[in-house]
Amino acid sequence: MTATMLLGYDVEHRGADGEITRRFLARAAELHAELQIPATFFIVGQTLERNASAFQALLGHPWLDFQQHTYSHVLLKTVCQENDAGTRVWRGGTLEQIRDEVNRTSQLLKDLLHVNCLGITGPYGYYRGLKDRPDILEILHEAGIRFTRTFGRNECDWQPVPYEWQPFWYAPQGFPDMLEFPIGGWQDCILREELGWANLDGYVARLRADMDDIAARGLVWSYCQHDWSSIREDPEMRLTRDILLYAREKGFAFQTYRDYYQGALQRR
Repeated sequence: MTATMLLGYDVEHRGADGEITRRFLARAAELHAELQIPATFFIVGQTLERNASAFQALLGHPWLDFQQHTYSHVLLKTVCQENDAGTRVWRGGTLEQIRDEVNRTSQLLKDLLHVNCLGITGPYGYYRGLKDRPDILEILHEAGIRFTRTFGRNECDWQPVPYEWQPFWYAPQGFPDMLEFPIGGWQDCILREELGWANLDGYVARLRADMDDIAARGLVWSYCQHDWSSIREDPEMRLTRDILLYAREKGFAFQTYRDYYQGALQRR
């Protein structure tokens, strides 16, 4: 079975001048056009507002799709992170906040980018995604969300997430047309912090070992990078390029999350 790579960038930097996001957008657009490999931008609404013209310059880009990451990076669920550094808790938003954040961002995507938003990444990521929160799934479903990328932490609300967790439907929760994409392994910013931001070769080597295993088992790999982290210590995104080229060498298929979702829906 052929392995599949779904690359999603969380485009979330909210610096007042927008320089970091604009530099990322320009370089990522060049890179994906060069390699002809698709990617999905999960965009924070405030980031879109502050950099509207830079996003609009990418309209019609054949290798990029646009989805959302809430309006102001409000967590959908509380995160209780337990690791060697101790326990840290970040509280999730209220149901009213979540409804407003999601609806507002979907409207921005429609007004500014002419996009019908179907997908969302949950800020920080959560253990088990939204399996235990049908109330939140209901809000997302009412807002038109049909695929989620919220399962981004393990049982300690930490990393890595086992690659065995593959895309699954929220049918038992009452939403059979909603598909969850667990983020396999590590989110890039967490692992790069662990390894050292300047250690690009070490990061690529770590992911190559993971890709060998994913390819051998024919798994779906939902991979997370961020706008700000993708260019930190790497303005040309050499790290990203190396990862994508190695995935191609290993025979991965590449899709946007939207395309994978629509195909999975048809296969059902």
